[in-house]
Amino acid sequence: MNLIDSLMTCFPIKSADFHSESQKQLGLDFIHTYIHQNGEYDIFSKIVSHRMAQIQTCENYSGNLHQIFTSDIANQICGHSLLEGLPEIYLDIEKLAISLFGNILYCWAEYESYKIINRVEQYQNNRIAALNKVHTCAPNEFISEIVMHIENDERLFMTHHYNKPMLLSDAIVLTNIETFIKEQHWYEMLFYLELSQKGQHFIMLQGDDNGLATITSTALIQGWELRDNWLTFDPFFQNSRWQVDVNEKKLNALRQTGVFSDALSFTFHPSSILEFESQLVDTLIDYKAICEVLRLTVSGPLAKRSFFLYQCQKMIAQALCERGYDIVFTIIEQPTMILFYNALNQDSHLMPSYINTGYQDVNENGCITYKGFWLTKCINEGFKKNSYKDYKKKIVVMRKVMRETVNV
Repeated sequence: MNLIDSLMTCFPIKSADFHSESQKQLGLDFIHTYIHQNGEYDIFSKIVSHRMAQIQTCENYSGNLHQIFTSDIANQICGHSLLEGLPEIYLDIEKLAISLFGNILYCWAEYESYKIINRVEQYQNNRIAALNKVHTCAPNEFISEIVMHIENDERLFMTHHYNKPMLLSDAIVLTNIETFIKEQHWYEMLFYLELSQKGQHFIMLQGDDNGLATITSTALIQGWELRDNWLTFDPFFQNSRWQVDVNEKKLNALRQTGVFSDALSFTFHPSSILEFESQLVDTLIDYKAICEVLRLTVSGPLAKRSFFLYQCQKMIAQALCERGYDIVFTIIEQPTMILFYNALNQDSHLMPSYINTGYQDVNENGCITYKGFWLTKCINEGFKKNSYKDYKKKIVVMRKVMRETVNV
């Protein structure tokens, strides 16, 4: 009996909740060894892509990867039917992944975390920690910065996801995995993790009791020159399921920023989000004034995350203004953020702080994802004028207004 047979004997399929951490570690060790001995570094993406095609052939599923891979048809196919054209051991590894972690997607996420932790342990053992002192700030103090090329940053930082300091690129990837992928189930990010390993990022730090800088928030910032990587223009975020939400008032606000030409028509009534965003691109004249901000993470104790979310929005708005970014393309799924922006927009005499241009209930579960823009000068002023107490009050009021509107 080989090792994979032994592992499968020990770990019956569909019993992921009953496995110990040491058993899961053993399974990840096996997968890691197989990948490196055979150079098959894309094994997870191959399995997921293959199963995705099979599932969608059987039924026309909508939703994100989590929704699709937890469907009844996925449970019938994954770990059972052959992966035609792929090595036989791929099916065994898929069975192992399902047994240990419930599905192949969560196993993939765990494996990516596993690789980072192994790398951190290696450079800790190689005394990199001694050569690169952990970045510091005063206990409980919040500081933030935009780092241009995180892949070149040699500082070490603490995170809320591991008890040893790590390089900034590792810290950001691990934070994205733990918050977006494992907590919020946005497994699509697994195909694009390299975007979290390099480039321009916002970071917010808080000093711990020892004055060591702990990362509490991060975000990816991509300028127009990197638009080929923008999630805004990804086919998934421009398909026909997105409801376009554009009117004359919103177009007027965009025109007044000076970022778009007068050709951005007041009378334009786009039939799709793709049509609208195509016109935006065609009328763009100030390329340096726009960027896309994605992967805005907040990590730490649950009781503090609401404040961290307020604080990081406040700090990133100021930082973006200072960098000269007037308009920021965003994709937001956090309801409290939208509620606060709607509250800021209540004053009809002021320019809006946020413009929603499209939305979709991606998984048909009542959780709406919005596409839109931060107008950074306005949103920066909004955060300056509103304390955390004000922020919470406005969210409560807007939530009440929404409930009353629904009940009318």
